[in-house]
Amino acid sequence: MPRTMKSLLALTALAALVPAASPAARNVGAPLAGTVAATTYSSSGAFHGAVDIDGGTCGTTPITTGVAGSLAWNVVINTPSTLCGTAMTGPQNVAKHTFADGFTFRLMDFNKTGQTFDRTCDRCNIGAAGDKGIPANSLHLQRDKSGTKDTSWYAGYSTVGEALSLGELVGVLD
Repeated sequence: MPRTMKSLLALTALAALVPAASPAARNVGAPLAGTVAATTYSSSGAFHGAVDIDGGTCGTTPITTGVAGSLAWNVVINTPSTLCGTAMTGPQNVAKHTFADGFTFRLMDFNKTGQTFDRTCDRCNIGAAGDKGIPANSLHLQRDKSGTKDTSWYAGYSTVGEALSLGELVGVLD
């Protein structure tokens, strides 16, 4: 076999050993201290497709964006004040990051505080426990793309009833 062909085959074999570049995995730390109230299925047995963390007393537990790495968060406030124990209808407060691959990661169902306003921020305090979640003081963490919820980011990391400290690993976005 000619020398150039051997060299080409050797380079091809080496290229196969080099891993393809992939986006860096990002740890999702608990944005508040609390207990996991729901994951893939809600207490009624209906598909939920997200992690709900019950933050205790409504309006008192601070919430951060909770994802490691430098991400820009669009915080949109749709409620005028603190809501506790209300039904899950109407607009919700949302902090959202959209990734280049089209996936979005959202934190929803939190109360407005003095540190809550429409903005773009990185790992900032966005509000307090409460708003319209079930249970009423829970924060909803959801990853989705084109309306389809992705449960793989928390599978094997979070279970219903688990107590979480602020910053404790909830899942991994990859």
